[in-house]
Amino acid sequence: MNQHASILIVDDDENSRFMLRRRLQQLGFENVIEAGDGEAGLALARRELPDIMLLDVMMPGTDGMSVLRVMREDDRLREVTVLMVSAHDTLDMAARCIELGAEDYLGKPVLIPMLRARIASVLERRRLRAVERAFLTRFDAETELPNRAALLERTQRVAASGRSLALVAVACSNHNDVALGTDEIQAAAYLRKLAAHLQSRWDRIDMVARIAEDMLGCLVPDAQAGQQIVLDVKEALDATSRGALPIFGSVRALTAGVAVWSSAGMPIEVAELLRLAMSEASLIDPLVDERVVLADPALRMRTRASLAIHQQLEEGLERGELELYFQPIYPIAGDLCPVGAEALLRWNHPEQGVLAPGAFLAAVEHTPLMNRIDAWVTEHAIDSLVAWDGTLPQHFRLHVNVTARSLTSGPVMEILSAELPEFVRKHLAVELTERLHVTNMPSCVAALQRLRERGIHVALDDFGTGFSSLSHVSLLPCDTMKIDRSFVSGIDADAQMRRLIESLIGMARSLGLEVIAEGVEHDAELTVLREVGCQYVQGYLLGRPRPEADLLRRLH
Repeated sequence: MNQHASILIVDDDENSRFMLRRRLQQLGFENVIEAGDGEAGLALARRELPDIMLLDVMMPGTDGMSVLRVMREDDRLREVTVLMVSAHDTLDMAARCIELGAEDYLGKPVLIPMLRARIASVLERRRLRAVERAFLTRFDAETELPNRAALLERTQRVAASGRSLALVAVACSNHNDVALGTDEIQAAAYLRKLAAHLQSRWDRIDMVARIAEDMLGCLVPDAQAGQQIVLDVKEALDATSRGALPIFGSVRALTAGVAVWSSAGMPIEVAELLRLAMSEASLIDPLVDERVVLADPALRMRTRASLAIHQQLEEGLERGELELYFQPIYPIAGDLCPVGAEALLRWNHPEQGVLAPGAFLAAVEHTPLMNRIDAWVTEHAIDSLVAWDGTLPQHFRLHVNVTARSLTSGPVMEILSAELPEFVRKHLAVELTERLHVTNMPSCVAALQRLRERGIHVALDDFGTGFSSLSHVSLLPCDTMKIDRSFVSGIDADAQMRRLIESLIGMARSLGLEVIAEGVEHDAELTVLREVGCQYVQGYLLGRPRPEADLLRRLH
């Protein structure tokens, strides 16, 4: 029994306090303090924070039950173990005290054997809870593997010894399927088996820890940067998955990100090094061949820069720093008077000046802020059309870029579905732009169809890149196909590209689509496009993106 524990006696009866103190001293407890009423007991407990409180139930003023309630509602006092003491030794009273959070109950007069037994029991439970808390600070409760904190602490010690190291994050892509097919306990057991097999097949591993629900982290000391560490990790994963863990389905259930630190390099930040490996592991497609990736340290800097841009851009949106520029669209035949324009976003950065979208949109395109920006561009383009009412050529269209995500899940569709004047709908064209792919094709098709039914023109942007392909032209309801600048650049010197452009224009005509060629920068390119029958063009040769006043001068 730990006689160094501090004990607070709270009792309004001085004789009772005296007897309790004597008996505690007989049991070897010297660190004993006293309070004569409930308020004084609470004040002393807050100041001293004892290990155990012997609390009398019946006291004038603030009684023991009230003191107990206050203690159980206080984040700090909640840790104090309370033994209630009362002359009313009834089961009902004992039950009420325990329901309120007392650890146990003693009847008066308190006998030494009973006091010894109760305090010994309390101290043993406190010891076990302390052991459990210490375990949980360093180990994962489900797998009993070391946890993230333990891995980081061990990594820091290895780095402090001057040894280079690698942190390997191993992601189990089908962990959720295992948990659903069995249960969380079985899924955790398989992670534990995976950790054991990794260590048995790669003796250079210093520690394996569970760092996320579906991810293990491995510390490998004395690792050198380069492809050798990637090959070592791949070999360990292959050997582990093939025969030892059939529940993971195949080798392809496991992917890994590897972050290496050299003692000769920059000071180590172990938490960021681990996050770097985890980020790479989570981004790998388990179906591709390269399932082990060596993390690029520059990724950390790029991520930080993206977060900074995101925050600044969000603040800039609130401060009114965004602006629309307009790039004219011309018919390839005739007097080259603009028949349209594309509204392009610019950020009037307070320090860097006017920034084009390429300098900032990549940092936010997969975040909710992108929906807000698309909505801002759409609203301000509509405001421009309203301001230009009566001054536009009959067939003029203002093109607005929106992503499929914003169109199907953001406020853009609400803006376009509002009661817009007929002339606004007549002069408005929505350009669908998506660098990767349309994730919800049925919703996108339905949204575009609603726009066309309302008289809003629909264009497919950047044809030939990303998601914009022949298959999507047949699926997405649209009126115009915009050929990406990569097809136009140097077309005058590339006979094969000329034939391709000619074929695309013929296909578009057969589908009843207008064609706009983007990125025209040289007279020779314009000449070829005219010869192959392109209808409309835009590019730096004919007009750079400029503020609104410049476009209006060109129109008039």
